[in-house]
Amino acid sequence: MTFPAPTESVRRPRGVPALLAALGLTMTAAVGCSASTGTEEVDDSTVRVVLVDAAPPSLPLLAEKNGDFTAQGLDVSISSLPSTHITSFASSLGGEYDIAWGTPADVIAAASQGQDITVIAGAYVDSDERPQAQMYAAESGTVDSATDLSGKRLAVPSLSGTLFLAVLTSLNRAGVDIDGVRLVEVPFSDMLRTLDAGRVDAIATVQPYMNAVEAAGHRPLGDPFLSVDSPAVAGMWIADRAWAEKNPGTISSFVAALDSADWWASSHEREARAFLSSALGTPRQVAATAPLPDWDSSISPEALTPWIEAVASSGQVHGTLPKAEELVSVSEED
Repeated sequence: MTFPAPTESVRRPRGVPALLAALGLTMTAAVGCSASTGTEEVDDSTVRVVLVDAAPPSLPLLAEKNGDFTAQGLDVSISSLPSTHITSFASSLGGEYDIAWGTPADVIAAASQGQDITVIAGAYVDSDERPQAQMYAAESGTVDSATDLSGKRLAVPSLSGTLFLAVLTSLNRAGVDIDGVRLVEVPFSDMLRTLDAGRVDAIATVQPYMNAVEAAGHRPLGDPFLSVDSPAVAGMWIADRAWAEKNPGTISSFVAALDSADWWASSHEREARAFLSSALGTPRQVAATAPLPDWDSSISPEALTPWIEAVASSGQVHGTLPKAEELVSVSEED
């Protein structure tokens, strides 16, 4: 696999593992081995990953396609489950799976419920430059800003999870009484039709659906993720803490493979879009216009702190909330 020469327009891999990947080096001589010599402990090269069929967590699919995992000495198997299963991913870690996709609200909730998990890497960030979520008001309606949603009907994909948490935070910061907003559960795929038909006054949706909503003339009210933090870490990779502590080299190799795939996608967007359209079952006309996620493997406790504060303010999670510095694994290399 050939990497493009660094330019200002290409997003660069982050961190030490990413630097090794960018230089064409692998860590397989030191990690990613399933055998051991003497009493020396070595990492497991077999990694079972679970994710949902959506663009933000799709980077492992690109890494698998391009052979990045193999280049890092890893034997990776990828399973995909419906997004409704995200909350159960944590309980499967250390057993059925080794690494799982997670979103902030679900990861924080799992930790607060006693799941001994750790965040091993970031997955993607949401920013003004590359937004992945947006609230829209009906073109013909009377909602001009988030403050006008009091007494209105707002469609959300579910009454839990990270987008729902971000919507609550956005409304709170706009001074809207949450109890005065009628939140209606509508699948992403049905939101545009529901808004067009006037059955709701506004929707909260994500890519790749945003472009179609804007093309229909509906008006953006703001990215709810950015009400939590800007830019906001909106997805991450998690593992069972005991497994992570035994396999730091495997984790480094996994992250290096993701960074290699991210590097490739930065200069091969057309090919990346075509592959993901096929892999995720996204219509080509939709995939052709939706921006690729801003994948970013870097993570820090500071990135999770605003989400923990948002969860605390929302009252969604009962129990002891985790501390950011205890939830995020930061290696010595960081």
